[in-house]
Amino acid sequence: MKNLLILALLCGGTAQSQIKNFYPKKVVKPDLSAKREKEINRQNELLQKKAPTASEQKELNILLEKYGEVVENAWDIIDGGCSWYCGGGNYKIKASSSLGVSYKAEFANDLSYKTAWVEGKKDEGIGEYLEYYFKNDSPRITEIIISNGYMKSEETWKNNNRVKKLKLYVNGVPFGILNLKDSRTDQYFSVGTLGHNKNGTDLILKFEILEVYKGSKYNDTAITEIYFDGIDVH
Repeated sequence: MKNLLILALLCGGTAQSQIKNFYPKKVVKPDLSAKREKEINRQNELLQKKAPTASEQKELNILLEKYGEVVENAWDIIDGGCSWYCGGGNYKIKASSSLGVSYKAEFANDLSYKTAWVEGKKDEGIGEYLEYYFKNDSPRITEIIISNGYMKSEETWKNNNRVKKLKLYVNGVPFGILNLKDSRTDQYFSVGTLGHNKNGTDLILKFEILEVYKGSKYNDTAITEIYFDGIDVH
């Protein structure tokens, strides 16, 4: 019996060590400057004018050349143009805990840089998690993008913990470790093709905090957004 127990522990450790490590294939720093926000607000203001003056039209043309016509809000992670979300996306999100209603799970699922999910434990939140639920007919996922930390401002990002490692589970089965950089960026992970389960069940993706980068002021761990890209759209 003792030998069987040792063997089981060794096998469990081996399985854990064989979980694949994923690293960002691309890192993008979004422009969250006050200047950009001001210019996009001005563009929206000018677009509402029925009869802009010549100088206003010139100003609008310059802004449209810079930002395009589909940008609606400076905080939007995905603009109003076509994307995987035209046909895909999760229908539900759950969190193991949240730091009150201002930092609930839905704020890591609203495609906005202005909000964030913050776990609700008294420590750094190791073991806390988010779960995303997708219908079986939702377009398949090939890429997971993580906006790490509380990205609303440089101050909120530095003050709060950021995630260093996330453990990804696919339908309850450990799938891999996502290793994140300590940067105020969107980090892109290629994860193969996920979804369209043969048994017709939902796709459930769970992201569990394993390790964090410490914040300078608060021992709370934040994730601004986890979002997705993939295939089967258009």
